Amino acid sequence: INSTKQLRTVPSLNFCWSPVTYLNDPLSPNPVTSTPQNITYYFTAQVEGNNVINNGNFTNGNIGFTSEYSYANPNFTEGQYFVGASPQAWNSSLSNCGDHSTGNGNMLLVNGAPAPNINVWQQSVTVIPNTNYAFSTWIQALYTPNPAQLSFSINGSDLGNLITASLPTCTWTQFYTTWNSGNNTSATISIVNKNTFVQGNDFALDDISFAPVIVKRDSVKITVNTPYIKSNNDSTVCSGSKIQLQTSGANTYTWTPATGLSNAAIGNPVTTIANTITYFVSGKNNFGCTAKDTVNFTALPKPTITKSNDTSICVNSSVQIFASGGNVYVWSPASSLSNPGIPNPIASPSSSTKYFVTVTGNNSCLNTDSVLVKINPLPVFSVSPNSSVCAKNSTQLQAAGGDTYLWYPAAGLDNVNIRNPLATPAATTTYSVTIHGNACNTTGTLSTDVSVLPLPDVNASSSNDLTCSLGSSQLNATGAINYIWSPATGLNSNNTANPVAAPGNTTLYTVIGKGTNGCSASDTVTVKVNYNMNALYLLPNSFTPNGDGINDCFGIKYWGSVRELDFSIYNRLGERVFHTNNPAICWDGMYKGRLQDVNVFVYIIKAKTACGYIERKGTIALLK
Repeated sequence: INSTKQLRTVPSLNFCWSPVTYLNDPLSPNPVTSTPQNITYYFTAQVEGNNVINNGNFTNGNIGFTSEYSYANPNFTEGQYFVGASPQAWNSSLSNCGDHSTGNGNMLLVNGAPAPNINVWQQSVTVIPNTNYAFSTWIQALYTPNPAQLSFSINGSDLGNLITASLPTCTWTQFYTTWNSGNNTSATISIVNKNTFVQGNDFALDDISFAPVIVKRDSVKITVNTPYIKSNNDSTVCSGSKIQLQTSGANTYTWTPATGLSNAAIGNPVTTIANTITYFVSGKNNFGCTAKDTVNFTALPKPTITKSNDTSICVNSSVQIFASGGNVYVWSPASSLSNPGIPNPIASPSSSTKYFVTVTGNNSCLNTDSVLVKINPLPVFSVSPNSSVCAKNSTQLQAAGGDTYLWYPAAGLDNVNIRNPLATPAATTTYSVTIHGNACNTTGTLSTDVSVLPLPDVNASSSNDLTCSLGSSQLNATGAINYIWSPATGLNSNNTANPVAAPGNTTLYTVIGKGTNGCSASDTVTVKVNYNMNALYLLPNSFTPNGDGINDCFGIKYWGSVRELDFSIYNRLGERVFHTNNPAICWDGMYKGRLQDVNVFVYIIKAKTACGYIERKGTIALLK
């Protein structure tokens, strides 16, 4: 409905439409109808019957017709014709044109002579008496200029206007006329040259037709579809309501706006009405026609609820909750309420509960809200576990779960009224704490033991003070299982019980020892340094490198603090068998990987010690 339809017909010689109602142009073979109702249009036309011309499209070549022109290939003068597909192949000066039907088929190529009334093409056919015939031929110019002028002739009589070729070249033009056969049973059809100009007059003919005119009739039925859809009636609803829409009459639907709709592309979406709104639905039926409908929803406001805040209570307690904003109140769950049908019931829950209230307003619309009543859990009091502390040390006690704390006994505590006092007991003690929670007035007492561990009996000693002859001292600590010495300066190790000390100056060493219980104690020892005493710098006169651990190596072990050294040993042949700059290294009797034989060797020692510069020369006997 309310649309148009283009009517179409095949080409015809003459035609008429019936009825012409709602046609925009009844004289057009392809009018447009805007009919608002079902209608049938009839098309009556004169059309051509079967073509009686033989080889009218020249597909079969130079047969089926005669010509007073000469058949020649190639063309070299006027008054010649040829049947072919390429004018340029016939005469290179002609345009490269194609045939009328396919563009690459045969056509009649003509170089007309300037002599009038010459039959260019002629064919005799059988006709039906008292019958209208339609003659048609197509012509195109092959050369510019082109003064081609031809006439259509039947039985020697010219009919219709002249046949002329249009320019530019290669432009096909149709010539058409009609003829009634009268009493004739045959007809000689001719295309006759009327041109007398020499220049040009090159053309092509194709698709020559001579056919009886037949009256035919056809009809077209126009069915007008009037779509109709129907949806919900307009209604008034409470804000927040869910409404099922129901629409019928179409196959597909589109809703606008999509606000609140579960699906805007179906006929029955669910809508949630928040505010007054108008929905437009467009439906398309199986004919592809579209209809529309509207649905208006007027939204009534829900009551505005004012309620008590969420709250907390202690076990076995009650609290009054309330709501306002409407006329009717319904609370749930009802089991722990004094009255679920009033705005302000007393709630006595045994566990945390969320109470929902449904309020009905003056307009009968409903709204729902909730109040959470939480049950405060009983406080969980705690105290730090039993612990141990080394004598004279402190430990931090910890209690939790309450608001106030009281510790006892007070001896050894820095503060008895805080949750985490510092305890320094003189002996093993059991501390108790009374904890009170204000929320539900809860009190409890807990205890923890603090064991006092004894300290180890740590003692430190030194073997000797340092002199020019005694460059180190053996330190020793007892009473613990591991030790740390400080300062580490001058010590060969600071984490053993008996390090060797060789300080440059008098030094006070402190040792911290840890016992088996993890407790620590300390002691001190002083290593005095005096390099003002004269040293003897004694050396042995023999040594026995036999591996028994006694006198196996010859060196300057007892020279005290040696800062620079040049120490060499020579055999009787003058070879140097040993040399070092390190006072801690001595000669073990080896030379070139072999223990030397019993003999006397010469040594030269130059040293800078804490007590001055020393130079010694002498002999040493190697014994076995």
